[in-house]
Amino acid sequence: MSTDTAAPEARTTLVALVWNYASAIVATVLQLCYTAYTARVVLPENFGAFAAAAAATTVLGYVAGAGLATYLLRAEQLTRPTVRTAYRVSLLSGVFCCVVSQLVAAPAAALWGLPEIRPMVQLYGLYFLTQPASLVAVAALRRMDRARFCAVTETGAQFVGMAAGAVLLELGWSPYGLVISQVVTPTVVLVVAGVRLARLPLADGPPVPAGEMLRISGAFAGYGMIQMTAADVSLWAVTRFFGSAAGGQFSRASLAVNLPVVVLCQSLRRAVMPSLARINAEGRSLATVLPDVLSAASAVAFISFGVLAGVGPAALELLLGPGWGQAGALVPVLALGAPLVLLCQVSYAADEIRKAMGSLLRTQSLVLVATVVVAALSVTVGHSMVLVAAAASVAAGVGHVEQLVRWHRSEVCPLSSLVRPYAVHASLGAALYASGQLASGYGSGPVSQVVHGLLGMVPVALVCVALRRRLPLYSAAVSRGLVTG
Repeated sequence: MSTDTAAPEARTTLVALVWNYASAIVATVLQLCYTAYTARVVLPENFGAFAAAAAATTVLGYVAGAGLATYLLRAEQLTRPTVRTAYRVSLLSGVFCCVVSQLVAAPAAALWGLPEIRPMVQLYGLYFLTQPASLVAVAALRRMDRARFCAVTETGAQFVGMAAGAVLLELGWSPYGLVISQVVTPTVVLVVAGVRLARLPLADGPPVPAGEMLRISGAFAGYGMIQMTAADVSLWAVTRFFGSAAGGQFSRASLAVNLPVVVLCQSLRRAVMPSLARINAEGRSLATVLPDVLSAASAVAFISFGVLAGVGPAALELLLGPGWGQAGALVPVLALGAPLVLLCQVSYAADEIRKAMGSLLRTQSLVLVATVVVAALSVTVGHSMVLVAAAASVAAGVGHVEQLVRWHRSEVCPLSSLVRPYAVHASLGAALYASGQLASGYGSGPVSQVVHGLLGMVPVALVCVALRRRLPLYSAAVSRGLVTG
């Protein structure tokens, strides 16, 4: 692909990525503030019950969404009939999942060993009435390159949902206010994004049968269910074998790490998938851009989570207050493995765009099996939450290695093009972690430890600035014309 052809796609992706990350930063700050508040008004055992209820309905969330967002993002041409069919499918699937959530509440409570989650699972059913349609509206807008509008809308809706939850918690609705917050957010997104989408011109086209859409999008939903089941295995193991209070501690630590994982992963996927879809539709090889995408993802992942691992325990103590010491101890373990989780999940986009659904299924099944095996060994042999925390990271690493080897053999992404970027970015992340961890030890309290830790990372940052022309991410940006050399 020539530079003239690649530059517009790269710039479009960059603009979307900037807006996604800007909103992600704001959303993360909001989530941290909300987490700090809820940690002081919701007991660990109650938060563990809430986390179990949320995990128990995760699979239903993917059934409700029916993979429609991925279907629309990778659509080679977005037409009005396509959007209308997606809306109809989302409405039906949402109502179906709302009904099912009422029926599975009792079995879910028995599976988790927590009778108190039954009403919370039932309350979560309301979430499915608007969440699928909100995903359709936002995905269609992103496919039309309305990244800025989507970023602002989703961030604003998140604030409204958190505010509603906080009010209910203040009124004594603990932990039900946490569930209501989840219900309000997609409702606001649907109202705002749906109105905006209805006012935009869309190309006419032939009718799109719901069955045809479900055949493709349903496959995406199935893969999502496998992926989220793997993510919930560790929480289930901790809650079932160590109790709801331990589950609350584990879920707080997981939230502190998974929040940036989800935000960064979604931002990367949303930014690159429209461009990858256009490249694939034009018959061009993804090998021309995929190494740059994964290089950028590795830089974001290793550097971000190196910082989090270095100051995470002190920062979580400052954020949550007293009583959450176990959660802080788990943060470095989760953060050091988080880059593998993010890279594996971002890489799913390439197989989705290429319609290599069999390969995607094999990778996700491998990750699920590895997670179950490591988690089972952790609770039966190791009897340690720390080992359970490492399960998802080990499994994601196995899955990503399988992806890279398979792509190398099929010439989708040469393995040699990623060895140096991964090694350099992992070294930077390790250096940030080590310097932050060492410097934070000189602090006398959580605030002092965070400040010392961040200051300890400054020399590493200065070296990166001085040697930026040797960094893979900077070199790729120069070669694409996104920055001057």
